Amino acid sequence: MQAYGQDVLHVVYGYVHDRHQAEDISQEVFLKVYDHLDSFRHDSSYRTWILRIAVNTAKDFLRKKARRPEEFDHLLNVAADGSVEGQVLYQIQSRALWTAVAKLPMIYREVVWLYYGKDLSLDEITQVIGVSMSAVKTRLYRGREMLRQTWEGTFDRESSER
Repeated sequence: MQAYGQDVLHVVYGYVHDRHQAEDISQEVFLKVYDHLDSFRHDSSYRTWILRIAVNTAKDFLRKKARRPEEFDHLLNVAADGSVEGQVLYQIQSRALWTAVAKLPMIYREVVWLYYGKDLSLDEITQVIGVSMSAVKTRLYRGREMLRQTWEGTFDRESSER
């Protein structure tokens, strides 16, 4: 990590353009390196091998992110811009949204949590909770709808109270 940590961080950042995500992904890269060190074939240098793992891990992250066109962020009224005020408002609303997720009935909450919170694919969720793909899709759809209605109702009430 000391020898290649900055290189990995810079490569990953070049893909994800977010310092915190790049740091998390870099840690994941070095966990993969450690887990697969015995499979290193010496076809290249350690640096090249590690950077290849970094690139693949960053691409995997972006693919997972791209699979999620309906991120919760569309429900939030503010964007996490560079301002302190924007970041604070974003964090407050984000926490409130996850609190709303926690209030969903269990069958919806678990699917929403696994999909958005733990970044699992629909296929992975079917394996984790042991239900069919159609059940997972239905639960995710209904969970999102319940959240949308709850969330919009919350802000409609707040607007009318002003």
